[in-house]
Amino acid sequence: MDENLEEQKGLPQEGQLSIDVYYKDDELVIISPIAGASMENIEVILKGDILIIRGERVLPEKVEEKDYKYKECFWGPFSRTIALPKNLDTTQIKAFYNNGILMIKIPKKESESTRRIEIMGEF
Repeated sequence: MDENLEEQKGLPQEGQLSIDVYYKDDELVIISPIAGASMENIEVILKGDILIIRGERVLPEKVEEKDYKYKECFWGPFSRTIALPKNLDTTQIKAFYNNGILMIKIPKKESESTRRIEIMGEF
């Protein structure tokens, strides 16, 4: 949705997190810099095979819109939704937050073995 349209309708704006996603060893790693948010203001939610990161960056002091010379930082609610691959063990997700960086690690499932099934002649 266009930001101006959201403002016109009076809807709160929501920022979208930037993320990096990569495999390291036997796990999927999701990393996101979330400067300005405390750990208590961040949620990581798993809904089926969808991972949702959401939270809020709180402005450290009240500033009137007219007082800004530049306004490049996003303050307020944010979220990111990630469709996870099927080969992950989502029961073993771990999330860490340190120095403004969120890191989520999800191990891969044990690889399923493939075996040949003998076909018999009669029932």
